[in-house]
Amino acid sequence: MPDPDVLAAQLARCVELFREAGAKDAQKAEFRALLGLLGQQALSLRDDGARVLVNGAPVAATALGSLVHRLALHNVSEIAVPRAAPAPEVFELIRALAAQPGTEDIPTRLQAAGAVHVRVALAALTAPDASPPPPDGTPLGTAGILRGEPMTDIASPAARTAGVPPVTYDPPPPPAETALPSRGTARRSYVPGAPPEPQAAPPTEAALPPPPPAVPPPSLAGDAPAAARAPAAAEALAELGRDPQAADVGDHLAELGRQVEAAAQGKRYEEALRIVAAIVKLEPRVTDVSARRHFGIALRRMYSKALLKAFAQLAATPRHQADAHAALRRGGADAVEVLLDLLVAAPSMEDRRAAFDALRQMSEGTDQLIEMLDHEKWFVVRNVAELTGELGMERAVPALSRQLGHADERVRKAAALALAKIGSGNASEALRRALRDKSPEVRIQVALGVGGRRSSGLAMPLVVALEEEKEEPVQRELLLALGRIGTPDAVQALIKVSQPAGRLFGRRPAALRVAAVEGLRLAATAAAVGTLEGLLGDGDRHVAGAAEDALRELKKPKPKPK
Repeated sequence: MPDPDVLAAQLARCVELFREAGAKDAQKAEFRALLGLLGQQALSLRDDGARVLVNGAPVAATALGSLVHRLALHNVSEIAVPRAAPAPEVFELIRALAAQPGTEDIPTRLQAAGAVHVRVALAALTAPDASPPPPDGTPLGTAGILRGEPMTDIASPAARTAGVPPVTYDPPPPPAETALPSRGTARRSYVPGAPPEPQAAPPTEAALPPPPPAVPPPSLAGDAPAAARAPAAAEALAELGRDPQAADVGDHLAELGRQVEAAAQGKRYEEALRIVAAIVKLEPRVTDVSARRHFGIALRRMYSKALLKAFAQLAATPRHQADAHAALRRGGADAVEVLLDLLVAAPSMEDRRAAFDALRQMSEGTDQLIEMLDHEKWFVVRNVAELTGELGMERAVPALSRQLGHADERVRKAAALALAKIGSGNASEALRRALRDKSPEVRIQVALGVGGRRSSGLAMPLVVALEEEKEEPVQRELLLALGRIGTPDAVQALIKVSQPAGRLFGRRPAALRVAAVEGLRLAATAAAVGTLEGLLGDGDRHVAGAAEDALRELKKPKPKPK
């Protein structure tokens, strides 16, 4: 585990470097180092006005450097970063600490950026009293308010910083003569919409009490506790479930809208998801025009970008996945935009896969995917190309065809596989080009993606490619692709390759003849079965054995559909 001094010093270095316009390379290096430390341990930093504690231990001033100045300048009393926190959220925290104070404080800035794991509390103005300070060992934090949910370990430093947004720079620090809050000065907490308070005379250092626990934002549903809110939401959902077209459906939806808004403000995103998903699942039952309008208006009011981001993150959790996918699907183009941003900036493979799986569920707004195929980052193009292939997006064929000329082989592989999966007539010409790619891996991807009757137009291009192909692994995959196509032309090519010699292809190695036998099994036509029976007496025992196994497999009774 990193020493608290080491963690504090690394945070201080990052904040200081982010204030230097010419230190971009150093910024990246130090930021990656900080993510590496945070991948091993969470960070809890508290400034009580007299000292700074990191993970419960006092930290020497030499380790903090100018970070003390930045905390005082921004009125920050506590920072909580969970272990393996998302890189974009940590990045936004560093930027905010390095920036000059503006109209928005750091918690507001983080909330606007969609941060849900990294938390910051501001110091509150407290009157001095005679009560003694808490003894050493008092639990750190604010009664659980700042405790984030830890995420899974980030796979590697490269994955952690993938998609980190470009660094922006702030003006140089204020002159030395600029008055700053002293270490013993109480600092005012931020209250949205409140007028500035008069500055009270600073109490003495000895009289300063510790900062009070942070107070959660007020709920729009009133001051009722969670135990009282839950029945209200459950009752409204039950009424909707009994009759989603009742005359008072608007009242029930309005109540649920207030519950969702309150849950979102209180960062109770699981509660918000449960309500929204229930409404989304009820909506298809509504046939009355007026009731459908009520549902549409209510859902539009509930959805916000911050809420969609939270739903996208909940989609990575198995127990929330079904509800999150339903809610995101109803979010349409706005949800696709959020998921694409997550796909680009995902700090780990798990997050990227969660965004990918959620995008596969989307039924509208996917035109944005086509625009992303021209993204400047290769891994974004690769991910989106794979997604368009999974979705069978024929509209993406021109953009995918352009990516067959990409400099990165990984992009060309993804584009070739996507075009093969789409398999339309428009994709055929592009696939012919892909079959001539200089990389064997790209040519294999074409073969792997081809299959079914929709690819029947590719049978002859595959036969021609097989004649010209020199790499045995590619030849094997082309033979299997012909078997999946199963047209007469494809089967005839397989029959010729399966024979000891032939006019079209000449003598083939036993490994390729075995691959042709497997292709005949996949085709399973009458001509294919007859050829397999004739190969039972072949002089090559590998070919004969493969033919016997293929016939045995074909004779197995097929399971009845349930």
